[in-house]
Amino acid sequence: MTTDTPFERARQCFILGNTAFEAGRLDEAEGHFLESLQWLPGRPSTLSNLGATRMALGRHQDALEPLAQALETAPTDAQVWSQQGVALSSLKRLEEAQASHARALEIDAQRVADWVQRGLSLLGLKRNTEALACLDQALKLKPEDALLHYRKGQALILLQRPAEALAALQRAAKLDPALHQAWGDLGTLLSELGRHQDALDSWQQALRHGGDAELLRYQMAGEQTRLATGLSQLDTPTHPPRAYVEHLFDDYAESFDEHLSKLDYQAPRVLASGLSGLLSTRPGELALAGRSIFRHALDLGCGTGLCAVPLGPWTLRLTGVDVSAQMLERAQAIQRYDRLVHADLIEHLDTTPDRHDLVVAADVFIYVGALEAVFAGVRRVMEPGGVFCFSVECIGNDRDFALLPSLRYGHSIAYLQRLAQTHGFEATQLKAGRLRRDVRHAVTGLYAWCVAK
Repeated sequence: MTTDTPFERARQCFILGNTAFEAGRLDEAEGHFLESLQWLPGRPSTLSNLGATRMALGRHQDALEPLAQALETAPTDAQVWSQQGVALSSLKRLEEAQASHARALEIDAQRVADWVQRGLSLLGLKRNTEALACLDQALKLKPEDALLHYRKGQALILLQRPAEALAALQRAAKLDPALHQAWGDLGTLLSELGRHQDALDSWQQALRHGGDAELLRYQMAGEQTRLATGLSQLDTPTHPPRAYVEHLFDDYAESFDEHLSKLDYQAPRVLASGLSGLLSTRPGELALAGRSIFRHALDLGCGTGLCAVPLGPWTLRLTGVDVSAQMLERAQAIQRYDRLVHADLIEHLDTTPDRHDLVVAADVFIYVGALEAVFAGVRRVMEPGGVFCFSVECIGNDRDFALLPSLRYGHSIAYLQRLAQTHGFEATQLKAGRLRRDVRHAVTGLYAWCVAK
């Protein structure tokens, strides 16, 4: 009896594919699995392994087709449902992902990984109570798993149950003292609870065990200001980590406009209203419907687009730039920008070929710190006679800038005036005023309008 049959050839290719996969030769593994399917089409195990290979290659969309084919002939294979859930989650298709993991759990309720993955998908959907229930199920099956306790702590934080979250994170750190994520979130929670020295100690542990050094040192610097230990200008971080700002505003995007409306946010309106007094000083004014206007404005840190409406009467063309993709999605929806750019504002100022006669930064520099590169970049893109206007939170003139307990930056008037002069701007208007309300009090700051010489 010959062994050179389609089945035998398919089996040999399947074995070669598995060997290549385990050795990390993923492109080779994909080729073997595809050849195996040519000899024996529709085999669920081969389709599943092909899907897993494509996922390992980062091609999650391509993985879905073989996984779906596998489920057509093996609808009770929990592992394939699980793989499909992971691929869908990577594609941000969270509702479908959690449903795939739920199907895997209907087949086998003992699958810890699927309880966790379904919980994470539900967290992404902001269905936090359901997510917590999934994580609790996983912990029943694996009660001494530090990472599961950490995930539970995250869910409890989102549910605003700080005492339980604290217990879960402390349990995670005790079970695995090297789990820097638990120490990092523990520090953040302790800071919010007013336990500032304990927060610093937790962040030190996170740093010791390999946590994000830039982020942790930034958080620790802010905490030291709360403890009134003080930082020298040399010790103060010159800027926050980009990932911190990006994550902060991605998470904030959905509720951003509603939240700021409650805080009586003033900066966009005040900055726009201050433009009328400057137009007569600018050469080469343009006229539209009897009003002087700017040719091309740049909204730095545009967020959801709160500056777009008040700037509308003053500019023919408006470009917005922001580091948060979620914020830009909201800005796109209002359809008041001619162009939106997902980028760090300094990188954009350093590289864009566009030129502007108006640059606006409303409550942006509180998340920047040192402003030398910003002023240099604005001057690079600014046309002669153009206007650069912005708002800041103020500190005394004994320092250029400082990281405040809020983890926002304050800047001194003397620093701003020096930067303006150094980079060829004349500070024609400086106005103290309210920026917004905070939890307990009004936040005052400085509005500035500078004209390029």
